Amino acid sequence: MLTIRPSRETMGIVFGLTAALMWSSFLIASRVGAVDGLLPIDMMVLRFGIAGLLLAPVLILSRRRKHPALTFRHALFLALTAGPIFVWLNVGGFQFAPLAHGAVIQPATVALAGMGLAALLLGEVLTRRQVFGAVLLLVGIIAIAGPSVFVMNTEILIGDAMFVGAGLFWVGYTLLLKRWQISGLRAAAAVSVLSAIVVLPVAPFVGVAERLGHLSWGELFFHATAHGLFNGVGAIVAFGMAVERLGAARASLVPAIIPATTLIIGLPITGERPTALEFTGAAVACIGLIIALAQRD
Repeated sequence: MLTIRPSRETMGIVFGLTAALMWSSFLIASRVGAVDGLLPIDMMVLRFGIAGLLLAPVLILSRRRKHPALTFRHALFLALTAGPIFVWLNVGGFQFAPLAHGAVIQPATVALAGMGLAALLLGEVLTRRQVFGAVLLLVGIIAIAGPSVFVMNTEILIGDAMFVGAGLFWVGYTLLLKRWQISGLRAAAAVSVLSAIVVLPVAPFVGVAERLGHLSWGELFFHATAHGLFNGVGAIVAFGMAVERLGAARASLVPAIIPATTLIIGLPITGERPTALEFTGAAVACIGLIIALAQRD
């Protein structure tokens, strides 16, 4: 019997798209949760409670094997950059700004700050392609967030500022990963377990159970899957497999498609309609993000 096996590259693309869709589901769930009355602490409990439980064995095995790169100090700094503060900025921004803003501003901030720090701290010379991509990113962000400045929409500006903050925290996290040579899975385990230890004891005193209890079983499953399973575990594993099969350079394009997948899937779910300027800005930013990140192995 003839069997057709997908190539290594094809599987890498599949894993990359899977990671992008999982990260998109997290952004969509954050906006849906904000509209439905959930607070950042509610989504943090789902995120770190589920991911911490699932990834605890990874952290335990790393500690037993005395993995040289993952010390308690390293784990603590990783949790400070990608733990509760990062998630609060990430999901909290959706309390103030629509999906189109968060879906574009966060990845754009990561790309722009990453290129800037690489040039300033590592002495890397930016190529013309990267500069052109960065310019398009800035144009896209201005098109999306600019009108809020002119009409002084304070709420949206707060949300946009939180998205920028989340992007900067994520850049710090990725720089630490590179500097200390820690795998994404081990780092995620450390962040999730330490964050769960901090967040879960607070939950009973701030009404988390009551707010989550008002959700239907379907809604609760949706949020638990998007925040805890997909964002906390699945996307990290899928992205790691994409890197293994495609190489780091081509796999780095995965974050570049997150704005597009988030808006295509999320806008029908949230029912939000971006203005023509926001839609144009999102398209320009997506193109700029792909150009800025595209590189050869």
